Amino acid sequence: MSSSGSAETVEVLQLQVHEEESVEPSMSEWSSLVIDLEAPNQKRVLFEQGIYDPGSGEICAAYVSQSDSAVFRHVYYNYPCIPDPGISHALLGPAPKHIYSDDGQELYLTLCKQTNQTPVRIFHRALLGNKADLSYYCVNPYGIQAITKSLINNKTLTSIDLTDNFLNDDACFHLGEMLTTNTMLTELNLSGCRIGPSGTLRLCAGLPTNKILKVINLSRNQMGDSGTDHFAQAIFSRSDVQEVNLSNNSISGKGAQTLSEALEWNNKITHLDLSRNLLYSFPSGLCNLLIELGNSDLLKYINLSWNSLSGTKISGGIKQIFKAKFLQHLDISNNKLSTTEVALDLTVFMSKPKKMVTYNVSYNPISAADSILFIHKLQTKIVKIQKLYMDGITVNVDFIKMLNAMKQLPVKQNVEVTYGYVEGLYKATSADSRETTLNRVEYICKKPKKHKVDIALVIYQLLKEGSNMLEIKEFTDAIKFAGVVLEDGLIAELASIFPGPASKKGAKRVDVAMMGEYMKRKWPERKLPPTPPPEPEPIPAPVPEKGKKGGKEAKGKGKK
Repeated sequence: MSSSGSAETVEVLQLQVHEEESVEPSMSEWSSLVIDLEAPNQKRVLFEQGIYDPGSGEICAAYVSQSDSAVFRHVYYNYPCIPDPGISHALLGPAPKHIYSDDGQELYLTLCKQTNQTPVRIFHRALLGNKADLSYYCVNPYGIQAITKSLINNKTLTSIDLTDNFLNDDACFHLGEMLTTNTMLTELNLSGCRIGPSGTLRLCAGLPTNKILKVINLSRNQMGDSGTDHFAQAIFSRSDVQEVNLSNNSISGKGAQTLSEALEWNNKITHLDLSRNLLYSFPSGLCNLLIELGNSDLLKYINLSWNSLSGTKISGGIKQIFKAKFLQHLDISNNKLSTTEVALDLTVFMSKPKKMVTYNVSYNPISAADSILFIHKLQTKIVKIQKLYMDGITVNVDFIKMLNAMKQLPVKQNVEVTYGYVEGLYKATSADSRETTLNRVEYICKKPKKHKVDIALVIYQLLKEGSNMLEIKEFTDAIKFAGVVLEDGLIAELASIFPGPASKKGAKRVDVAMMGEYMKRKWPERKLPPTPPPEPEPIPAPVPEKGKKGGKEAKGKGKK
């Protein structure tokens, strides 16, 4: 049983193995069809997209195993070094330059911080506008450097006003340096900055190279003749400044001579103010300057007032100014031009300038007879002057008649003429001292609030009582009794305007009757109240006589 059982088992196993070997796997299970796909090469994918470039195909030298003797060229030379990203320049080179905006606001604040100066807020705001008004602002002269450097590239600011800000030589140097680079500034006002001759030298150093600045105000700067020489040198060096104010700088005729020499070569000035100087000294230099100005084709305005000019030599030079073709305003007021020859020089060429508007000769000691020369010349049609100022000059009746006749002309109806006192037209009248004094007395009598007194009624009462003539002491006591208290000086004035004959002892008297008569004309409405009629005396009652009939006896009889 056992043998047979074992034999069966073997057969079965053999049959199972034979069945497994004879059965083939399905096609989906064939090992030849199973392919393990690797991950796609990213570089190849990028290369197909045109994004990646594999390079030259050379092997990196780090993977090359060969001796140095077998390499004719160093393998690392095929791969250049990485370029320097700026480390060397950052360590060894200068710091990068900061570029500021053209308006200059940021640069101004930076410069103030570097120089330890307080920024001027009004100037910081003005950098975006057209004008910087720093007049009377007490600007620190050491802060001018920041102000000027911030204007180097500014494109908007055209005018700076530094009136009455005391500037030193360093500030003037920076202003002159700014003028050499700034291309927008057209007006510079330094009036009252006390820059002096040395400051003028440093300021004018930049004027010849600046072709934009047209207006400069240097009045009240204590320049003197030496400072004028520096300014004249700038004009000689082809400065294009046109409007110049040099008033109140103690400039004499020598400074005027220097200006005339400079204008010989470069005469572009249209407005010149030389008022309040010392031009009366060295008149030859002033005459030469006036001749050069008369030859100008650009001159429009000139001011020579307050210079104590006098004499025919000066007037002859002023006469030459009228030859300027485009002259519009001439001011020679407040000088000492007086004689007839001078008046002739001042009027002979009034018809030359065809565009003249204003001619000012006010406050010159010109006589009334010579003043007629001006109005006689003005009434002609060829004279184009529209305003003739002669304030403070005495004229006569003939002048007024000629002026009124000129105003009747259609061409001269709009001409404006001013003048001073008129001789022979007005008669001076003095005030009546009686009226003035009585008005004063009236004011004093009516001043108290409780006890007001009418002085006219007081005087009328004295006259009614028969006091027509009183001594000063009696008059004082009389009005004082009526409630009028006057000062001794005022009573003495009443005695002087209403005098009476002196007494036998020589004492002064007051004519009360004369005073009352004048008061009746001054205050006709004031009158004393009418005096009431006297009351009749009462009739006394009859007094009974004493007798027998009227006494006790009578009474006794009556009782019975």
